[in-house]
Amino acid sequence: MSSRLRRHAAPLSLLLTLGLALAGCQKESPQASGQSRTDMPSSNELRPGDLTYVRELAAKHDGVVALDLSDEAQYRFLRSRVAAAGKTPEKYPQFFAMLQSVRERHAARKHGVSAQAAPEVPKDHMIGKVIVGPDGRTFEATAFSTVQGGADYSFLDVVVWDEFQKQQVSDYGWGEVYADGRKLWARATGVLPADPNALLFVDSASIVSFNGEEQVVFKSLTVAPSPGCEIIHPQDLAPVARPDNIVTICLQRNNGDCDYPMVAIQQVQIPLQGTMTFPFPVTSINNTVDTYAKLVEESGGPRQMAFGTFFSWLQINPADPRQVRWSIPQNQGVFTGILFRPYEDVDLFMSIDVTMNRGGRPTRVVKQFSSSPTFTPGMACVPKIQISYSCLAEGTQVKLAGGKSAPIESIAKGTRVVTDGSGQALRVADTTVGTESIPMVHLRDEAGHDLLLTGTHPVMTPDQGVVWAEELKVGNRVVTDSGVSTLVKADREMFKGAVHNLKLDRTSLNERREAKGSTLYANGFLVGDVSMQRAYEFKDRAAVTAELLARLPSKWQVDYQNSLKTGRLPQGP
Repeated sequence: MSSRLRRHAAPLSLLLTLGLALAGCQKESPQASGQSRTDMPSSNELRPGDLTYVRELAAKHDGVVALDLSDEAQYRFLRSRVAAAGKTPEKYPQFFAMLQSVRERHAARKHGVSAQAAPEVPKDHMIGKVIVGPDGRTFEATAFSTVQGGADYSFLDVVVWDEFQKQQVSDYGWGEVYADGRKLWARATGVLPADPNALLFVDSASIVSFNGEEQVVFKSLTVAPSPGCEIIHPQDLAPVARPDNIVTICLQRNNGDCDYPMVAIQQVQIPLQGTMTFPFPVTSINNTVDTYAKLVEESGGPRQMAFGTFFSWLQINPADPRQVRWSIPQNQGVFTGILFRPYEDVDLFMSIDVTMNRGGRPTRVVKQFSSSPTFTPGMACVPKIQISYSCLAEGTQVKLAGGKSAPIESIAKGTRVVTDGSGQALRVADTTVGTESIPMVHLRDEAGHDLLLTGTHPVMTPDQGVVWAEELKVGNRVVTDSGVSTLVKADREMFKGAVHNLKLDRTSLNERREAKGSTLYANGFLVGDVSMQRAYEFKDRAAVTAELLARLPSKWQVDYQNSLKTGRLPQGP
């Protein structure tokens, strides 16, 4: 069962339903999200001028400022934000103890006392996108934060204002997560101004607690709402009967489901081509922190382009100066630091900061796209991206119809392969071939079956169902061509040869089968084909309450339990 990003119950009918499925190869923590019609300027926490003061601080630092909570105005500003999310000292004592600790640390810093800082980890806080709904009248704005490896606690919010920062034009959106924070979203919705060329001002506050250190950041941008996308690449291009609207990037593999050619290095390569259209002619593209292309993988943390900046590829279209365009070939669309490991969906973020000629008046504005899911049907931008690889070592014997076996590398399309203990055979619809540059899993059972396969290859078990090869341990039971057997070896080792897999054609099946793919016998072990491998490479593994509490620092457990009691967090599957 996948964890769900759920909307809290709220007293106002203007709240919209919110649901984002979160899938991953690591266990995800339940995340909470909410929207309220709180009028931020009228908050009891604020005094006149507090909001303007904090905005001016951010403007002095290119729209981003680390809040100083020893400053009473900045502290009141933050208290007003979290109050809109329903935070009270009575129900969330650690949250407010954390804020008080930050205040004391910030005050000590002003007096020349510095505390030992926690190790720095890659993290980011972004305005995700502001896009126009299918009706042309409403919009959706998102903020996103990420911490590589997660955090003890993360909080995030987002609010949208008119261009002149006088009127709040959206509800207040927020999100929080305990014992995670690799990917956290907040979402706000509202009605567009009557002027079709009007700009919007978006701001967002982020609080991250990691290893006893906290970071409190406020970010703001003037943005141009996007009525749609003009993205040429990446796209779902594989010629399949049922397009899944998923961009599949195959690492060290080739098969019919790959949307782009095989990548033979340990980094993700994605071709990027498209345009962003602004309301007025663009006079310059600004090389600032708000011009970027970033990837965020399953483990969190932002990844930048390796071969030059995204800015260096951007051009103003001479035929239509309202457009900024880019065309980055796949071998140049390399992103740094991507771990060669199984992923969940990889999120692509693109943002461009420009100066427009707005009726003779220079106006700076930012526009964003991302491949992250939208919360409103019909507002999707870039298809989601998945990284795929899993295979069997060359020489693996696959059981064929008629009782014989053949090395997997010799099997061609059309060959009939035994798919289960009943002897049912299916034709091979496609084959995969590639290499593997990280250790593979070496399995051996008590009956002498021996198999080398990649870590995320699905293996059938009688008591755990479908599991990844890397999850198996000595003593686990597996399904083989001679029945249920017990593993006597489950090690990791390097393999220099080619790796292969098969995709079986299920159309001839008359009986009900596992919907996520088919199986085959590999050196006697019953394992999944390409379809099952792909389905389970991104399998959902929601963290249940007991597991989360086990890894959540004790000081946060009262807050977490109160979140469960008030329905602010799902309680697991």
